[in-house]
Amino acid sequence: MELKHILDILWRRKWLVINNFAAIFLTIVIGTLLIPPWYDSTARMLLRKSSASSSVLASIGLSGGSGSVTLDETDRADYLALSTLRPVAEKVVSELNVKRVRTRTRLMNAVPGLKPVLRFVGVDVNATEEVMTAEDLLDSSLTSFIFPRPYVSVEQYEETNIIDIEAISPDPEQAMRIANAMAKNFIDEELKRVREDYAGAKEFIDNNIVKAKHEYLDALNATKDFKEREKFANLDSETINIIQKISDLKKSIEDNKLAIYKTKASINNIESQLKSIPKYQKSSEQLKDNEMILSLKMTLRDLYLSLAETRTKYTKDHPSVMDIENKIAQTKELLQKEMGKVFGSETVSIDAVYQNLTEKLAVYYADLSGYESQNKALPSIITRYEADMMKLPKQVSDYSNLQLAVTVTQDIYNSLLKYQYQIGMAESTALSNIYVVEPAITPKIGSSKHKTPNLLLNALFAIMLGATFGISVALFVEYIDDTIKTPEDVRAFKGLTFLGSIFNLKKKDPRLISMSDPRFPLREFIRTIRNSIKFTSLDKTLKSITITSSIDQEGKSFFAANLAISAANEGKKVLIIDCDLRRPGINNYFNLPKNLGLTSYMVGDQELKDIQLKSGIEGLSIILTGPIPPDPGKLVESNKMHNLIKDMEMIYDLVIIDTPPVLAASDAIVLGGWTDGSIILIQSGRASRSHFSDIIETFKRANINLIGAVLNRVHGRTASYYYYYK
Repeated sequence: MELKHILDILWRRKWLVINNFAAIFLTIVIGTLLIPPWYDSTARMLLRKSSASSSVLASIGLSGGSGSVTLDETDRADYLALSTLRPVAEKVVSELNVKRVRTRTRLMNAVPGLKPVLRFVGVDVNATEEVMTAEDLLDSSLTSFIFPRPYVSVEQYEETNIIDIEAISPDPEQAMRIANAMAKNFIDEELKRVREDYAGAKEFIDNNIVKAKHEYLDALNATKDFKEREKFANLDSETINIIQKISDLKKSIEDNKLAIYKTKASINNIESQLKSIPKYQKSSEQLKDNEMILSLKMTLRDLYLSLAETRTKYTKDHPSVMDIENKIAQTKELLQKEMGKVFGSETVSIDAVYQNLTEKLAVYYADLSGYESQNKALPSIITRYEADMMKLPKQVSDYSNLQLAVTVTQDIYNSLLKYQYQIGMAESTALSNIYVVEPAITPKIGSSKHKTPNLLLNALFAIMLGATFGISVALFVEYIDDTIKTPEDVRAFKGLTFLGSIFNLKKKDPRLISMSDPRFPLREFIRTIRNSIKFTSLDKTLKSITITSSIDQEGKSFFAANLAISAANEGKKVLIIDCDLRRPGINNYFNLPKNLGLTSYMVGDQELKDIQLKSGIEGLSIILTGPIPPDPGKLVESNKMHNLIKDMEMIYDLVIIDTPPVLAASDAIVLGGWTDGSIILIQSGRASRSHFSDIIETFKRANINLIGAVLNRVHGRTASYYYYYK
């Protein structure tokens, strides 16, 4: 029953559904035909760690040489974000001189006469194109669909390490060039970032290697001069051991300085990447105010100091050394977590790129704290060894200091030479982790695969959207519509008899059953209503009936005329009295003079017998309204009107009185009290339930016999019966 009810609603609201469907469908289809097409071209890139690069770095001692070529999800997210940064797009715009047609130019081409108007208000109508910015190329707006322009989108290809750089442009050749240029410049930017990591360290080494060389040569010359002057031969093993330990410690300090520089460079690199992400992040300066971090740094410094002292007594495999190293690892892990909290407390983000960068930043800051803690701890150990050297005989002590300077400067100089070679090799052999595996090609003009909008797909989409929207609107309007539309709506009022319904006639259909074909369904509908009226009063014959409606133009005069004709066809003597003295309607259905009628009799100008006009239908007479009076209500409420009705009941078998709508005048209430009963006519979809409920209450309070209600101009199943009958 629910489906049948829905179908009934849709049939009744079919024009609403059709109009909404047509509006959506035509808008999409016409828009598809009017919007200039644009084309897409895709460059496909593979993200993979270079095994060749890993092998080269391993051979010179800069990596573990694992040879792994896999990327995790965070790495892929990093590359997706980096591929759409402004520097890449700016290079593409500059290289290709990417332009777009101005919106004003498109409007001038589409709207005749707009160009002179814009020129008059001072708009430059000759500049038809403008150079795009990087932001324009990386951003697609709603206007870009209406007025197509070049733009780029980057996304991961399914669940792979492949990313697609898709370029859109009204020119297929331009789309291909933009996609390939984005891929090329993305690789160039990646190589630039890789080389910048080495360039900073190389510059640091180059600045210090000359100084280290001079210090080494000076130490050698000083030692040589001392040996020649003092004729000193050699040192004992204990002294050599002290010198070697001091040398190792000082070399560790220099190595830490290089590590500190490289770590700071990595920190600066990550912080610059974070600035390109529209998030808020903590400043590194805030680390200085964190009490927990300061405490962990102090602990880490003390542990490194303890480790250095322990190593002077035991080997690296001794349990005491290993225990301190484990404590250092645990402290660094706590320090990393605490720094991660600092960087993550400002922004709660689901951005994998941002999260990965902040995690790396916390690791680098923890490593930096470790290196700095070592450099704070090591000088105190060196001071102790140097104090031990001072206890040696003066000649031995002096020579030990000179030998120590030679050893230290030689180790530092050799380390710098080694790092210089390694970093130079790494920089020259730097390889990108991004490879173009499928360059973009020029799409064919008219190709449905690479052309947008697609007329066929849009038409199918328009059909689905139009149908969905049309049906939804119809059901929504039905939901909020408070009017009486169906027989079920009338039956819902308790104590009210539903007498029948009349379908919605077409313009060409006759309005009177006397003028229609015997098989015309209106005859059957009126006959059904007439019989329903009989069944409501089996114990008493109805001699007079008042016909009214809730509001104007619902068809009460049409119904009164046809009900009277149907009763006359049954062999009864019937009279219609048109008592709608404001807007009479009965005269519209019968070709009778309008100058004689009820008002002529009421004011005494005519006799009663003179206003009873023959309708041309056997058994049916009519009393029209006559001239419209200035105060209709006064005439209706008069005793003369009451006596007229009673006199007519004595002459005719049935008197039908057509009255004004209830909400327009009280005439129907007055006349209803003088007749045997009243019938309310309701036009489907006009009278609201609340108003109709008030009318029923009014009739009950006036103690009027409400025979029932008739529903007029019904759509849906009642109307479908008409077409079936035809």
